[in-house]
Amino acid sequence: MNIADAHCHLESEEFEGRLDGVLAEARNTGVTQIVTAAVRPEEWAKSKAIASATLGAPTCFDGTLAGRDAGAPRISFAWGIHPWYAAEHHFSDLERLATAAREGAVAIGEIGLDRKIESPAFGLQQRLFEAQLEVACDINLPVVMHCRGAFNELVESLRRVGVPKAGGMIHAFSGSVEMAEICLGLGLVFSMGASLSYKPSKKRLQVLGRIYPDAFLIETDSPDMPPAQAPDKPNVPANIRYNLAGVAAMLGRTEEEVAEVSMRNAGRLFGF
Repeated sequence: MNIADAHCHLESEEFEGRLDGVLAEARNTGVTQIVTAAVRPEEWAKSKAIASATLGAPTCFDGTLAGRDAGAPRISFAWGIHPWYAAEHHFSDLERLATAAREGAVAIGEIGLDRKIESPAFGLQQRLFEAQLEVACDINLPVVMHCRGAFNELVESLRRVGVPKAGGMIHAFSGSVEMAEICLGLGLVFSMGASLSYKPSKKRLQVLGRIYPDAFLIETDSPDMPPAQAPDKPNVPANIRYNLAGVAAMLGRTEEEVAEVSMRNAGRLFGF
């Protein structure tokens, strides 16, 4: 299988000194594409360096990877400022964020809104989210979004500012089928992770029934959100196999089909 991990954080300190092994394990599991998302400006250079050092090899005409890293997953990166790290001084980083496409980023993210935290203030989160959304629209990169307890506000911001023509993805989607319908109308897709490894709820089945196959992607969010079958942290991209098995069982599809669907959708969004 060729599996795409549509969202994780290889920049995390939890992977320091062990990233080569983590990537080798992922490749042995069938992971051939990874999108890593930086969550604050201090990580942006590291994010680009990880992608360049591990998957900077050019692609041959037969679709294989050339160079010393041909056995590793191909890594793409995204730049953003996560709502948990929102601060007034980050508005001065937006000019640099506007260079993301030129620097090789495939998306602006992880950005978004979170009402389940007391700080940073929600108003600040929303202003920074909309400012980053404007940058994404200006340079036409897709957005990768975090949202907890603020789906109505997220939709309001998207309608006010707009969605990039390149599209957008809500990662670790936990909303209702009704909210999924609204977001589909805005041209968004959805990535899901560890929740797929747990016993399915009626809500999750309804959402999957609506977004699969055309708007569904699979992720690990590693080093966070470990699956039920591998609960210890840090979570790793190789654990996507548990999420893949879970969703395949829920949908009554083969793992190979679900992997192919997710890869295709990830490729369309991120330009693989």
